[in-house]
Amino acid sequence: MKKIVTSMICAMTVLSMSVSSFAVENMQRGSRGDDVKEMQEMLISSGYLAEGEADGIFGAKTEKAVLAFQQEKGLDATGIVGEGTYNMLKQGDAEQEEAAPAEEAEAAQTEETAPAEVAAPAEEAEVAEEAAAGDVDIAETFPSWNPDSENLTKLVDFVKAATDESGDGYIDPADRIATFDMDGTILCERAPVYMDWCLTMYRVLDDPTFNATEEERAVMQEIREHTYTYGETYTPESGLTKDDIVSTAFAGMTPAEFRSYVRDFAAKVDVVGFEGMTYGESFYRPMLEVIAFLKANDFDVWMVSACEREVVRAVVEQYDIPFDHVIATDVPYVAAGKGDEDADEYNMSLGEEIVLGAPLDSVECGKSGKPAAIIREIGRQPVLTFGNSSGDFSMLNFAQSNPDHAGMGVLIVNDDTVREYGNDEKAAEFYAEAEKQGWTAISMANDWKEIYGEGVERTEMPGVEEEEALADAA
Repeated sequence: MKKIVTSMICAMTVLSMSVSSFAVENMQRGSRGDDVKEMQEMLISSGYLAEGEADGIFGAKTEKAVLAFQQEKGLDATGIVGEGTYNMLKQGDAEQEEAAPAEEAEAAQTEETAPAEVAAPAEEAEVAEEAAAGDVDIAETFPSWNPDSENLTKLVDFVKAATDESGDGYIDPADRIATFDMDGTILCERAPVYMDWCLTMYRVLDDPTFNATEEERAVMQEIREHTYTYGETYTPESGLTKDDIVSTAFAGMTPAEFRSYVRDFAAKVDVVGFEGMTYGESFYRPMLEVIAFLKANDFDVWMVSACEREVVRAVVEQYDIPFDHVIATDVPYVAAGKGDEDADEYNMSLGEEIVLGAPLDSVECGKSGKPAAIIREIGRQPVLTFGNSSGDFSMLNFAQSNPDHAGMGVLIVNDDTVREYGNDEKAAEFYAEAEKQGWTAISMANDWKEIYGEGVERTEMPGVEEEEALADAA
Protein backbone atom coordinates (compact mmCIF):
# COMPACT_ATOMS: atom_id res chain seq x y z
CA MET A 1 0.00 0.00 0.00
CA LYS A 2 1.32 3.40 -0.91
CA LYS A 3 2.77 5.32 2.02
CA ILE A 4 2.79 9.10 2.10
CA VAL A 5 5.24 10.77 4.46
CA THR A 6 3.72 13.94 5.87
CA SER A 7 6.00 16.38 7.64
CA MET A 8 5.45 17.44 11.24
CA ILE A 9 4.67 20.96 10.07
CA CYS A 10 1.95 19.67 7.76
CA ALA A 11 0.46 17.53 10.53
CA MET A 12 0.38 20.48 12.90
CA THR A 13 -1.29 22.57 10.21
CA VAL A 14 -4.04 19.98 9.78
CA LEU A 15 -4.64 19.73 13.52
CA SER A 16 -4.85 23.48 13.85
CA MET A 17 -7.58 23.86 11.21
CA SER A 18 -10.83 25.28 12.46
CA VAL A 19 -13.73 22.91 13.01
CA SER A 20 -15.65 24.62 10.26
CA SER A 21 -12.95 23.95 7.64
CA PHE A 22 -13.96 20.38 6.88
CA ALA A 23 -16.72 19.63 9.40
CA VAL A 24 -18.32 16.27 8.67
CA GLU A 25 -20.61 13.78 10.30
CA ASN A 26 -18.93 10.56 11.44
CA MET A 27 -18.78 7.95 8.69
CA GLN A 28 -18.37 4.28 9.48
CA ARG A 29 -19.10 0.83 8.13
CA GLY A 30 -22.63 0.84 6.76
CA SER A 31 -22.67 4.57 5.96
CA ARG A 32 -23.73 5.59 2.43
CA GLY A 33 -23.94 8.71 0.30
CA ASP A 34 -22.00 11.44 -1.44
CA ASP A 35 -19.88 12.20 1.65
CA VAL A 36 -18.70 8.59 1.71
CA LYS A 37 -17.90 8.69 -2.00
CA GLU A 38 -15.90 11.91 -1.58
CA MET A 39 -13.97 10.35 1.29
CA GLN A 40 -13.30 7.22 -0.80
CA GLU A 41 -11.98 9.37 -3.64
CA MET A 42 -9.53 10.97 -1.22
CA LEU A 43 -8.41 7.50 -0.08
CA ILE A 44 -7.89 6.58 -3.75
CA SER A 45 -5.80 9.69 -4.44
CA SER A 46 -3.70 8.93 -1.35
CA GLY A 47 -3.12 5.33 -2.45
CA TYR A 48 -5.22 3.55 0.17
CA LEU A 49 -8.02 2.42 -2.17
CA ALA A 50 -7.85 1.19 -5.75
CA GLU A 51 -9.25 3.12 -8.68
CA GLY A 52 -12.95 2.53 -9.22
CA GLU A 53 -13.75 1.73 -5.57
CA ALA A 54 -15.46 5.04 -4.79
CA ASP A 55 -19.04 3.73 -4.80
CA GLY A 56 -20.46 5.73 -1.88
CA ILE A 57 -20.85 2.60 0.26
CA PHE A 58 -18.70 2.28 3.40
CA GLY A 59 -17.89 -1.43 3.32
CA ALA A 60 -15.08 -3.74 4.44
CA LYS A 61 -12.53 -2.48 1.86
CA THR A 62 -13.15 1.14 2.80
CA GLU A 63 -12.88 0.32 6.50
CA LYS A 64 -9.59 -1.50 5.90
CA ALA A 65 -8.26 1.52 3.98
CA VAL A 66 -9.35 3.93 6.72
CA LEU A 67 -7.68 1.80 9.41
CA ALA A 68 -4.44 1.72 7.41
CA PHE A 69 -4.56 5.49 6.93
CA GLN A 70 -5.25 6.13 10.63
CA GLN A 71 -2.46 3.82 11.75
CA GLU A 72 0.06 5.42 9.41
CA LYS A 73 -0.90 8.95 10.43
CA GLY A 74 -0.81 8.28 14.17
CA LEU A 75 -4.58 8.70 14.60
CA ASP A 76 -6.76 6.51 16.81
CA ALA A 77 -7.29 3.44 14.62
CA THR A 78 -11.06 3.07 14.93
CA GLY A 79 -12.07 2.64 11.29
CA ILE A 80 -14.47 5.54 11.80
CA VAL A 81 -13.98 8.74 9.80
CA GLY A 82 -14.58 11.68 12.09
CA GLU A 83 -13.39 15.25 11.80
CA GLY A 84 -9.70 14.54 12.51
CA THR A 85 -9.41 11.73 9.96
CA TYR A 86 -11.42 13.63 7.36
CA ASN A 87 -9.32 16.80 7.74
CA MET A 88 -6.08 14.86 7.37
CA LEU A 89 -7.44 13.08 4.30
CA LYS A 90 -8.46 16.44 2.85
CA GLN A 91 -5.03 17.89 3.50
CA GLY A 92 -3.37 14.91 1.80
CA ASP A 93 -5.71 15.27 -1.17
CA ALA A 94 -4.78 18.93 -1.54
CA GLU A 95 -1.06 18.05 -1.45
CA GLN A 96 -1.62 15.43 -4.16
CA GLU A 97 -3.27 18.00 -6.41
CA GLU A 98 -0.41 20.47 -5.89
CA ALA A 99 2.19 17.79 -6.66
CA ALA A 100 0.42 16.45 -9.77
CA PRO A 101 1.79 18.97 -12.34
CA ALA A 102 5.37 18.39 -11.22
CA GLU A 103 4.91 14.61 -11.27
CA GLU A 104 3.43 14.76 -14.77
CA ALA A 105 6.38 16.82 -16.03
CA GLU A 106 8.84 14.40 -14.44
CA ALA A 107 7.01 11.44 -15.99
CA ALA A 108 7.13 13.09 -19.43
CA GLN A 109 10.86 13.69 -19.11
CA THR A 110 11.42 10.09 -18.02
CA GLU A 111 9.52 8.79 -21.06
CA GLU A 112 11.79 10.81 -23.35
CA THR A 113 15.01 9.48 -21.85
CA ALA A 114 14.03 5.95 -20.79
CA PRO A 115 15.32 2.94 -22.77
CA ALA A 116 12.89 1.21 -25.08
CA GLU A 117 12.50 -1.86 -22.83
CA VAL A 118 11.56 -1.34 -19.17
CA ALA A 119 11.30 -4.22 -16.69
CA ALA A 120 7.91 -3.09 -15.33
CA PRO A 121 6.46 -6.60 -14.96
CA ALA A 122 9.40 -7.69 -12.79
CA GLU A 123 9.03 -4.61 -10.59
CA GLU A 124 5.31 -5.20 -10.24
CA ALA A 125 5.96 -8.82 -9.26
CA GLU A 126 8.42 -7.67 -6.60
CA VAL A 127 5.92 -5.19 -5.18
CA ALA A 128 3.22 -7.88 -5.17
CA GLU A 129 5.55 -10.27 -3.33
CA GLU A 130 6.28 -7.65 -0.68
CA ALA A 131 2.57 -6.99 -0.23
CA ALA A 132 1.85 -10.71 0.13
CA ALA A 133 4.56 -11.00 2.77
CA GLY A 134 2.61 -8.42 4.75
CA ASP A 135 5.52 -6.40 6.08
CA VAL A 136 4.40 -4.68 9.28
CA ASP A 137 5.99 -1.60 10.79
CA ILE A 138 5.74 -2.63 14.47
CA ALA A 139 6.47 0.81 15.90
CA GLU A 140 3.83 2.38 13.68
CA THR A 141 1.13 -0.29 13.95
CA PHE A 142 1.64 -1.17 17.62
CA PRO A 143 2.95 1.98 19.37
CA SER A 144 1.75 0.81 22.81
CA TRP A 145 3.70 -2.47 22.66
CA ASN A 146 7.34 -3.02 23.48
CA PRO A 147 8.83 -3.40 19.97
CA ASP A 148 10.96 -6.40 20.98
CA SER A 149 7.97 -8.40 22.26
CA GLU A 150 8.35 -11.99 21.06
CA ASN A 151 4.67 -12.63 21.76
CA LEU A 152 3.63 -9.76 19.52
CA THR A 153 5.87 -11.19 16.81
CA LYS A 154 4.08 -14.54 17.14
CA LEU A 155 0.73 -12.83 16.68
CA VAL A 156 1.88 -10.78 13.69
CA ASP A 157 3.41 -13.88 12.09
CA PHE A 158 0.13 -15.74 12.56
CA VAL A 159 -1.77 -12.97 10.76
CA LYS A 160 0.85 -12.82 7.99
CA ALA A 161 0.49 -16.55 7.41
CA ALA A 162 -3.30 -16.35 7.47
CA THR A 163 -3.33 -13.66 4.78
CA ASP A 164 -0.59 -15.04 2.52
CA GLU A 165 -2.42 -16.81 -0.31
CA SER A 166 0.75 -18.57 -1.41
CA GLY A 167 1.44 -20.15 1.98
CA ASP A 168 0.21 -23.24 3.82
CA GLY A 169 -1.21 -21.15 6.65
CA TYR A 170 -3.60 -19.17 4.44
CA ILE A 171 -7.12 -18.78 5.81
CA ASP A 172 -10.00 -17.65 3.65
CA PRO A 173 -11.46 -14.35 4.92
CA ALA A 174 -14.78 -16.08 5.63
CA ASP A 175 -13.00 -18.28 8.20
CA ARG A 176 -10.89 -15.54 9.81
CA ILE A 177 -12.99 -15.48 12.97
CA ALA A 178 -11.36 -13.74 15.96
CA THR A 179 -13.13 -13.72 19.33
CA PHE A 180 -12.30 -11.52 22.31
CA ASP A 181 -13.38 -11.64 25.92
CA MET A 182 -14.00 -8.10 27.24
CA ASP A 183 -13.24 -7.49 30.95
CA GLY A 184 -9.56 -8.07 31.64
CA THR A 185 -8.81 -8.80 27.97
CA ILE A 186 -9.45 -5.48 26.22
CA LEU A 187 -10.83 -3.49 29.16
CA CYS A 188 -9.81 -2.81 32.77
CA GLU A 189 -11.19 -5.62 34.94
CA ARG A 190 -9.84 -4.89 38.42
CA ALA A 191 -11.56 -1.56 39.00
CA PRO A 192 -12.48 -3.22 41.27
CA VAL A 193 -14.45 -5.87 39.33
CA TYR A 194 -16.32 -6.36 36.03
CA MET A 195 -17.91 -3.32 34.45
CA ASP A 196 -21.49 -4.60 34.72
CA TRP A 197 -21.04 -5.02 38.49
CA CYS A 198 -19.63 -1.47 38.79
CA LEU A 199 -22.57 -0.19 36.73
CA THR A 200 -25.13 -1.83 39.03
CA MET A 201 -23.36 -0.57 42.17
CA TYR A 202 -23.47 2.93 40.75
CA ARG A 203 -27.14 2.66 39.83
CA VAL A 204 -28.23 1.53 43.31
CA LEU A 205 -25.86 3.50 45.53
CA ASP A 206 -24.86 6.65 43.64
CA ASP A 207 -27.50 7.51 41.04
CA PRO A 208 -29.74 10.26 42.49
CA THR A 209 -32.40 9.59 39.84
CA PHE A 210 -33.04 6.01 41.05
CA ASN A 211 -34.89 5.23 44.30
CA ALA A 212 -33.58 1.85 45.37
CA THR A 213 -35.31 -0.12 48.11
CA GLU A 214 -33.68 -0.44 51.51
CA GLU A 215 -32.97 -4.10 50.80
CA GLU A 216 -31.35 -3.31 47.46
CA ARG A 217 -29.15 -0.65 49.01
CA ALA A 218 -28.14 -2.88 51.93
CA VAL A 219 -27.21 -5.80 49.68
CA MET A 220 -25.34 -3.62 47.19
CA GLN A 221 -23.45 -1.84 49.97
CA GLU A 222 -22.32 -5.23 51.28
CA ILE A 223 -21.22 -6.18 47.76
CA ARG A 224 -19.35 -2.88 47.33
CA GLU A 225 -17.46 -3.21 50.61
CA HIS A 226 -16.32 -6.69 49.68
CA THR A 227 -15.30 -5.82 46.11
CA TYR A 228 -13.47 -2.67 47.20
CA THR A 229 -11.52 -4.69 49.76
CA TYR A 230 -10.78 -7.90 47.89
CA GLY A 231 -11.20 -6.94 44.23
CA GLU A 232 -13.53 -9.85 43.51
CA THR A 233 -17.23 -10.41 42.93
CA TYR A 234 -19.36 -11.36 45.92
CA THR A 235 -22.82 -12.78 46.55
CA PRO A 236 -24.25 -12.27 50.06
CA GLU A 237 -25.36 -15.44 51.84
CA SER A 238 -28.92 -14.23 52.14
CA GLY A 239 -31.15 -11.77 50.34
CA LEU A 240 -30.97 -10.51 46.79
CA THR A 241 -28.27 -11.33 44.26
CA LYS A 242 -26.64 -8.90 41.87
CA ASP A 243 -28.66 -10.39 38.99
CA ASP A 244 -31.89 -9.88 40.95
CA ILE A 245 -31.03 -6.23 41.40
CA VAL A 246 -30.14 -5.74 37.71
CA SER A 247 -33.65 -6.75 36.69
CA THR A 248 -35.29 -4.29 39.10
CA ALA A 249 -32.77 -1.45 38.89
CA PHE A 250 -33.16 -1.20 35.11
CA ALA A 251 -36.70 -2.53 34.82
CA GLY A 252 -38.82 -1.06 32.06
CA MET A 253 -35.90 0.30 30.05
CA THR A 254 -35.79 -0.51 26.35
CA PRO A 255 -32.49 -1.92 25.07
CA ALA A 256 -31.71 1.49 23.51
CA GLU A 257 -32.45 3.28 26.79
CA PHE A 258 -30.30 0.82 28.71
CA ARG A 259 -27.39 1.28 26.30
CA SER A 260 -27.76 5.05 26.60
CA TYR A 261 -27.56 4.75 30.38
CA VAL A 262 -24.43 2.59 30.09
CA ARG A 263 -22.78 5.11 27.75
CA ASP A 264 -23.54 7.94 30.15
CA PHE A 265 -22.12 5.96 33.08
CA ALA A 266 -18.98 5.05 31.10
CA ALA A 267 -18.43 8.66 30.02
CA LYS A 268 -18.77 10.36 33.39
CA VAL A 269 -17.87 7.89 36.17
CA ASP A 270 -14.20 7.60 37.12
CA VAL A 271 -12.64 4.17 37.40
CA VAL A 272 -12.19 3.05 41.01
CA GLY A 273 -8.50 2.68 41.86
CA PHE A 274 -7.21 4.96 39.10
CA GLU A 275 -6.86 8.67 38.45
CA GLY A 276 -7.45 10.35 35.11
CA MET A 277 -9.69 7.71 33.52
CA THR A 278 -13.41 7.01 33.20
CA TYR A 279 -14.80 3.55 32.64
CA GLY A 280 -15.34 4.34 28.97
CA GLU A 281 -11.64 5.22 28.65
CA SER A 282 -10.36 2.13 30.43
CA PHE A 283 -9.58 0.09 27.31
CA TYR A 284 -6.12 -1.41 26.97
CA ARG A 285 -4.45 0.50 24.16
CA PRO A 286 -2.29 -2.45 23.04
CA MET A 287 -5.43 -4.53 22.51
CA LEU A 288 -7.20 -1.80 20.56
CA GLU A 289 -4.19 -1.80 18.26
CA VAL A 290 -4.53 -5.57 17.85
CA ILE A 291 -8.22 -5.24 16.97
CA ALA A 292 -7.46 -2.54 14.38
CA PHE A 293 -4.67 -4.69 12.91
CA LEU A 294 -6.94 -7.73 12.62
CA LYS A 295 -9.77 -5.76 11.03
CA ALA A 296 -7.32 -4.27 8.53
CA ASN A 297 -6.41 -7.85 7.58
CA ASP A 298 -10.01 -8.96 7.04
CA PHE A 299 -10.52 -10.75 10.35
CA ASP A 300 -14.11 -10.85 11.57
CA VAL A 301 -13.92 -9.57 15.15
CA TRP A 302 -16.44 -10.71 17.79
CA MET A 303 -16.87 -9.96 21.50
CA VAL A 304 -17.73 -12.97 23.68
CA SER A 305 -18.32 -12.01 27.31
CA ALA A 306 -20.07 -13.20 30.45
CA CYS A 307 -21.00 -9.54 31.00
CA GLU A 308 -24.53 -8.38 30.11
CA ARG A 309 -24.93 -8.09 26.36
CA GLU A 310 -26.24 -4.53 26.22
CA VAL A 311 -23.40 -3.35 28.47
CA VAL A 312 -20.86 -4.86 26.08
CA ARG A 313 -22.64 -3.44 23.04
CA ALA A 314 -22.68 0.04 24.53
CA VAL A 315 -19.01 0.20 25.45
CA VAL A 316 -17.43 -1.46 22.38
CA GLU A 317 -19.49 0.29 19.71
CA GLN A 318 -17.02 3.21 19.74
CA TYR A 319 -14.54 0.78 18.14
CA ASP A 320 -17.02 -0.18 15.43
CA ILE A 321 -17.94 -3.59 16.79
CA PRO A 322 -21.46 -4.13 15.41
CA PHE A 323 -24.27 -5.07 17.79
CA ASP A 324 -24.66 -8.41 16.03
CA HIS A 325 -20.99 -9.21 16.76
CA VAL A 326 -21.51 -9.20 20.53
CA ILE A 327 -22.18 -12.53 22.26
CA ALA A 328 -22.86 -12.17 25.99
CA THR A 329 -25.17 -12.86 28.89
CA ASP A 330 -28.73 -11.74 28.28
CA VAL A 331 -31.10 -10.13 30.72
CA PRO A 332 -34.28 -11.56 29.19
CA TYR A 333 -36.44 -9.12 27.26
CA VAL A 334 -40.22 -9.10 27.37
CA ALA A 335 -43.07 -7.26 25.69
CA ALA A 336 -43.94 -4.27 27.88
CA GLY A 337 -47.59 -5.31 28.26
CA LYS A 338 -47.14 -9.07 28.63
CA GLY A 339 -47.51 -9.18 32.40
CA ASP A 340 -47.71 -12.75 33.73
CA GLU A 341 -48.85 -14.31 30.46
CA ASP A 342 -46.68 -16.79 28.61
CA ALA A 343 -44.81 -15.22 25.70
CA ASP A 344 -46.27 -17.70 23.22
CA GLU A 345 -49.78 -16.79 24.39
CA TYR A 346 -49.40 -13.01 24.17
CA ASN A 347 -49.41 -10.83 21.04
CA MET A 348 -47.95 -7.33 21.13
CA SER A 349 -50.01 -4.32 20.13
CA LEU A 350 -48.93 -1.63 17.68
CA GLY A 351 -46.24 0.58 19.18
CA GLU A 352 -45.66 -1.69 22.19
CA GLU A 353 -41.98 -1.89 23.18
CA ILE A 354 -39.61 -4.63 24.25
CA VAL A 355 -38.15 -3.93 27.69
CA LEU A 356 -35.76 -5.53 30.17
CA GLY A 357 -37.46 -8.35 32.01
CA ALA A 358 -36.82 -11.12 34.54
CA PRO A 359 -33.50 -11.87 36.29
CA LEU A 360 -31.11 -14.59 35.16
CA ASP A 361 -30.90 -17.96 36.84
CA SER A 362 -27.25 -18.32 35.86
CA VAL A 363 -24.49 -16.61 33.91
CA GLU A 364 -24.35 -17.41 30.22
CA CYS A 365 -21.20 -17.29 28.11
CA GLY A 366 -18.90 -18.52 30.85
CA LYS A 367 -16.31 -21.31 30.46
CA SER A 368 -17.72 -24.06 28.18
CA GLY A 369 -20.74 -21.82 27.56
CA LYS A 370 -18.56 -19.55 25.38
CA PRO A 371 -17.77 -22.11 22.64
CA ALA A 372 -21.40 -23.24 22.75
CA ALA A 373 -22.57 -19.65 22.27
CA ILE A 374 -20.06 -19.10 19.45
CA ILE A 375 -21.40 -22.08 17.51
CA ARG A 376 -24.98 -21.02 18.20
CA GLU A 377 -24.50 -17.42 17.05
CA ILE A 378 -21.60 -17.53 14.55
CA GLY A 379 -21.81 -21.09 13.31
CA ARG A 380 -18.04 -21.36 12.75
CA GLN A 381 -15.09 -22.17 14.96
CA PRO A 382 -12.69 -19.24 15.58
CA VAL A 383 -9.08 -19.40 14.48
CA LEU A 384 -7.91 -16.75 16.94
CA THR A 385 -9.14 -16.09 20.49
CA PHE A 386 -8.10 -13.72 23.28
CA GLY A 387 -8.97 -14.16 26.96
CA ASN A 388 -7.58 -13.48 30.42
CA SER A 389 -9.14 -15.84 32.96
CA SER A 390 -10.25 -19.40 33.62
CA GLY A 391 -13.62 -18.36 32.22
CA ASP A 392 -11.90 -18.09 28.82
CA PHE A 393 -9.89 -21.33 28.86
CA SER A 394 -12.55 -23.27 26.94
CA MET A 395 -12.70 -20.58 24.25
CA LEU A 396 -8.89 -20.52 23.94
CA ASN A 397 -8.79 -24.28 23.46
CA PHE A 398 -11.67 -24.07 21.01
CA ALA A 399 -9.61 -21.83 18.70
CA GLN A 400 -6.33 -23.62 19.36
CA SER A 401 -7.86 -26.95 18.31
CA ASN A 402 -9.59 -25.70 15.15
CA PRO A 403 -9.66 -28.83 12.90
CA ASP A 404 -9.46 -26.91 9.62
CA HIS A 405 -6.81 -24.28 10.34
CA ALA A 406 -3.85 -23.72 12.63
CA GLY A 407 -5.61 -21.86 15.45
CA MET A 408 -4.13 -19.62 18.12
CA GLY A 409 -5.21 -18.99 21.71
CA VAL A 410 -3.84 -15.85 23.39
CA LEU A 411 -3.97 -15.39 27.17
CA ILE A 412 -3.59 -11.85 28.57
CA VAL A 413 -1.83 -12.14 31.96
CA ASN A 414 -2.17 -9.28 34.45
CA ASP A 415 1.26 -9.45 36.08
CA ASP A 416 1.73 -5.67 36.27
CA THR A 417 1.71 -4.54 39.90
CA VAL A 418 2.82 -0.97 39.20
CA ARG A 419 0.50 0.33 36.48
CA GLU A 420 -2.26 -2.20 37.17
CA TYR A 421 -3.55 -4.44 39.96
CA GLY A 422 -1.59 -7.52 38.96
CA ASN A 423 -1.40 -10.63 41.10
CA ASP A 424 1.91 -12.50 40.99
CA GLU A 425 0.54 -15.76 42.37
CA LYS A 426 -2.37 -15.91 39.94
CA ALA A 427 -0.11 -14.82 37.07
CA ALA A 428 2.23 -17.74 37.78
CA GLU A 429 -0.74 -20.13 37.62
CA PHE A 430 -1.84 -18.68 34.31
CA TYR A 431 1.64 -18.88 32.78
CA ALA A 432 1.83 -22.54 33.80
CA GLU A 433 -1.58 -23.23 32.25
CA ALA A 434 -0.64 -21.41 29.04
CA GLU A 435 2.52 -23.52 28.70
CA LYS A 436 0.55 -26.70 29.37
CA GLN A 437 -2.13 -25.89 26.78
CA GLY A 438 0.16 -24.33 24.17
CA TRP A 439 -1.37 -20.84 24.29
CA THR A 440 0.57 -17.62 23.75
CA ALA A 441 0.73 -15.71 27.04
CA ILE A 442 0.89 -11.90 26.81
CA SER A 443 2.52 -10.15 29.77
CA MET A 444 1.06 -6.76 30.71
CA ALA A 445 4.28 -5.94 32.55
CA ASN A 446 6.75 -6.98 29.87
CA ASP A 447 4.95 -6.88 26.51
CA TRP A 448 3.09 -3.59 26.91
CA LYS A 449 4.94 -0.28 26.84
CA GLU A 450 1.73 1.58 27.67
CA ILE A 451 -1.58 0.30 29.07
CA TYR A 452 -3.82 3.35 29.22
CA GLY A 453 -3.61 6.93 28.01
CA GLU A 454 -1.34 9.66 29.29
CA GLY A 455 -2.08 11.00 32.76
CA VAL A 456 -3.62 7.75 34.04
CA GLU A 457 -2.20 6.56 37.33
CA ARG A 458 -2.99 3.68 39.62
CA THR A 459 -3.95 4.77 43.14
CA GLU A 460 -5.33 2.34 45.72
CA MET A 461 -8.59 0.48 46.13
CA PRO A 462 -10.88 1.92 48.81
CA GLY A 463 -10.81 -0.35 51.85
CA VAL A 464 -7.64 -2.22 50.97
CA GLU A 465 -5.33 -0.28 53.28
CA GLU A 466 -7.74 -0.59 56.22
CA GLU A 467 -8.11 -4.35 55.67
CA GLU A 468 -4.34 -4.85 55.43
CA ALA A 469 -3.81 -2.78 58.58
CA LEU A 470 -6.26 -4.95 60.51
CA ALA A 471 -4.53 -8.09 59.27
CA ASP A 472 -1.11 -6.77 60.30
CA ALA A 473 -2.46 -5.83 63.72
CA ALA A 474 -3.83 -9.34 64.24
